[in-house]
Amino acid sequence: MRKKLLASGLGLLLLAGAGFIQSVSAAEEIASEPKPAVVKPVADLAEAQKAQLALDEVIRAYEMGNVNLIRTRLDPAMIGYQRLIDGIIQDGNAFKQIRLHLFDTQVVAGPDVAVIQTSWEKRFLSVTSFQPGIFSGRSMFLMHRGKEGWRMAAVSGDNPFSSQSGVLGQLTFGPAMIPGATIPTALAAPGFIPVQIAVTDPDLAGQNTLTVEIASAQGDRINVTLTAASPGYFIYNGPVSMQKSPSNNFADQVLQIITVPTMLSVRYLDNNPGSNRPPSMLTRSIAVQ
Repeated sequence: MRKKLLASGLGLLLLAGAGFIQSVSAAEEIASEPKPAVVKPVADLAEAQKAQLALDEVIRAYEMGNVNLIRTRLDPAMIGYQRLIDGIIQDGNAFKQIRLHLFDTQVVAGPDVAVIQTSWEKRFLSVTSFQPGIFSGRSMFLMHRGKEGWRMAAVSGDNPFSSQSGVLGQLTFGPAMIPGATIPTALAAPGFIPVQIAVTDPDLAGQNTLTVEIASAQGDRINVTLTAASPGYFIYNGPVSMQKSPSNNFADQVLQIITVPTMLSVRYLDNNPGSNRPPSMLTRSIAVQ
C-alpha cells in the first residue's frame, strides 16, 4: 500500500515539475521575443498634400498681388513677418505678370509641422524698363497647422517673395546746363553749380521721393531730394550751393570747399540690392573746374 502511495506521489511530483519547466521555458520564450517598436504618430500623405496646397495658395496670391490673402495665410508669430509683407508690396509695385514656378519639391510632414524644400524660378516684367526678368533660387518653407489649417511660419534660404527680387540700383551724376550758374571764388560769396543726379531702383517703385548725399572733397555733406519721374526712376536737375571755407558746416545746405578745381561725390545707399547681398553704397564723382 505504501509503495503504491509513494509511486503515485512521485508521479504527481514529476508531472508538476514538468509543468513548471514548461511554464518557465514559455516565459523565457516570451521574454526573448523582440518587443514591438513604439510608433510615433506622423501626419498622413493627405496632410502633407494640404501643407503643400497651402504654400501654393500663398504663391498664387503673391503673383496676383493679393496681400490681404497672404496675411491670412501667414503665422502671426512668424519672425520677419512685416519685412516679408513689405517685400511683397515692393515686388507688386516693381513687377507685373509675376509667375513663380516650383520644381524638385520635397515635403517632410509631421502631425502639426511640415517642411517643404524646393527650387524655384520667378519670371516677371519690369515696370520701369518693360523688360522681362528672371530670378531663381532654392528655399525651405516651414508650415504649421493650427485650428484654421496650414500656415507658413518661416522661410529660409533664398526668399522668392522679396530679398531675391531686389535689384541693384543705378546711379548717374553729372553737370547740368543752368543759366546763371557761377563757381564760388570768394570766401564770403557763395555760388552754385548745376548738377543732374538720377537713380534707377525698381525696388522703390511707388515711392515719390528719394534722398541722396553729396559730399565735397574736404568732407562737408548736404542732402539732396530726388523726385520720381516714373516708377523706380528718380531725378534731380538743379543747383548745388558751394562756398570756399576752411571749415565744414554741416548745419547748412552749402557745400564747403577749399580750392577750385575740386571734386564732388554723390552717394546712394541701396538697402535691397538683391541676391541676398548686404546693403550697397553707390558712389559717383565729378570734377568742378
